[in-house]
Amino acid sequence: MLPQSTNRSVLLNSGRLAESATMHALLNSYLRENGVADPRIETSQTRDPFSVSGEKIVVFLPLTGKSIVGTMVHYSSIGQHLYGSSFYEVQEDGGLKKLEIGRFMDLLLQELSRQDSEHRDTRRLQIRALMENSLHNMKMFIEHDLQTRSSEPEPFDYLRSEQSLLLGHPFHPFPKCSEGFTDADLPKYSPEMGASFPLHYIAIRNEYIKEEWIDGGEGALSPSVVEYAVQRLGIRSSEYRLLPMHPWQADYVLQQKAVSELLQQEVIVDLGVRGPVVYPTSSVRTVWNPETGYHYKLPLHVRITNLTRVNTAEQAHRTLDAARVIHHLRDQLETESFKVLLETGCCRVVADTILPGEQGHLVDDLSVMYRPMNGVSANTYVVASLLERHPGEEEPKLIAMVRMTNQGCLPDLSVWLQRYLLLSIVPLLRVWAHTGISFEAHSQNSLITVRDGLPDCFYVRDLEGVSIDRKLADEAGWIGTLLADDSPVLYADEEAWMRTKYYFFVNHLGALIHTIASYQRVDETKYWRMVKALLEGERARFTANERMLACIDDLLYGRFLPAKANFTSCFRSRGEKPIFVSIPNPIYHCEVE
Repeated sequence: MLPQSTNRSVLLNSGRLAESATMHALLNSYLRENGVADPRIETSQTRDPFSVSGEKIVVFLPLTGKSIVGTMVHYSSIGQHLYGSSFYEVQEDGGLKKLEIGRFMDLLLQELSRQDSEHRDTRRLQIRALMENSLHNMKMFIEHDLQTRSSEPEPFDYLRSEQSLLLGHPFHPFPKCSEGFTDADLPKYSPEMGASFPLHYIAIRNEYIKEEWIDGGEGALSPSVVEYAVQRLGIRSSEYRLLPMHPWQADYVLQQKAVSELLQQEVIVDLGVRGPVVYPTSSVRTVWNPETGYHYKLPLHVRITNLTRVNTAEQAHRTLDAARVIHHLRDQLETESFKVLLETGCCRVVADTILPGEQGHLVDDLSVMYRPMNGVSANTYVVASLLERHPGEEEPKLIAMVRMTNQGCLPDLSVWLQRYLLLSIVPLLRVWAHTGISFEAHSQNSLITVRDGLPDCFYVRDLEGVSIDRKLADEAGWIGTLLADDSPVLYADEEAWMRTKYYFFVNHLGALIHTIASYQRVDETKYWRMVKALLEGERARFTANERMLACIDDLLYGRFLPAKANFTSCFRSRGEKPIFVSIPNPIYHCEVE
């Protein structure tokens, strides 16, 4: 138990750190989505209108006529700027008033609401509540981290990386929202608070449930759970199939009237909480079972960020279709240093059989996607987690991890990044050029194994976000064999390529370069030059591959890259079909030395 004075200090620090992260994310999101690449102003001591020390920024909000003033600590060519400790609102008399977090939120929301008059006030209040939820959760997560690391530091390994993404998406207005969880639920179910728990299991009669497997699915469930089900169901055990459920989800679903009736009819049999402890990962609703080596992607009727996380029929269809194609091409796609973590199975209640009509939505709450991940190295990490700092520390976890895996020494970070680029950019582009497969390889969907301090293997996961170029799929003969003509995994060439550009080059690579450059206090352009040089080298090697040349040329010579407008999309209820904006392409706007 920490002393009371220490607890007060932790509480104050957690609040300050959470508020700072929230304001940075909100402001950077607003600037990116409104075409402001650089909010800095040129001033001199004689004509500087603001008495704020440091490199000044001024953000003018044209629709409300308000202005926000602050300082910039690190300019980011991808827009992930770091700011000073305070922001100010310009008053009518020209004076400055320090902005508290509530007023800061209101200023940006009022400006955004003027851009979309439909349901303006209602949406503003709804988004404000989600921001408050995210901020509140973030404070709890940071407080827990500060207390844990003060009393008993944990080793930083794969599991810790999954469970230490405390701030979330740096361009999202409420990245840690979990509307539906109570304060009592957070320590029990949040990865950020080191949660672990056994799953809840139900048995469903065979005729009402559908299973699809790429590889057969043996060993996906813990033997102790299977054994208990056989004992409980007796001679009827062969008539049922098992479905793992998140314990919070089980409490929600089993209370629904339609499900209660099915329990009475023994169409569904409640087996209760069973089996080994599992660990929620960075997505909250996906859990890892170390005993079986499987991840279970579970529905969770909670708003995580801006969407309720259930497994819809379309999502399951898209995931398994992607898995089927990638499994077919596995020997061609994978190398010793590039791997794809496949979902290999899906189990879900058959629509309109036992839950027809108005209760049909519950089908999406009764499902699971299976993703095996056997033999995970302790030195494999979720990239998004590495890009954050432990609360109150200056050094990113990436730097600490590299030093830890290299006998306490930090290698040349240019050498480190060069190795990372070779393991990620090169195979992702080659897979796209040769097969038309585009991965949703953002930083939370990507893992890296490190050996002797250097990147050794790059992993991509979560196939729900895969898109496949319809034209190449047709030419390869996959449509009508591996895929139906109306498969949701099939996209037009332009959209699938756009997704690669955003998810990897903007979301992932942009954040990685920002993290390394801001730690070293150098211009990010230094590292974008490395990206440009690598692409030019690949271009010279693939002069005969027109498709490869086209995508490399787009990256080298396109003036803009796509970026998801999360703030605007959330405000306009476009979570499922987000709005994209164009931002300056840092690869184009740099010069190779």
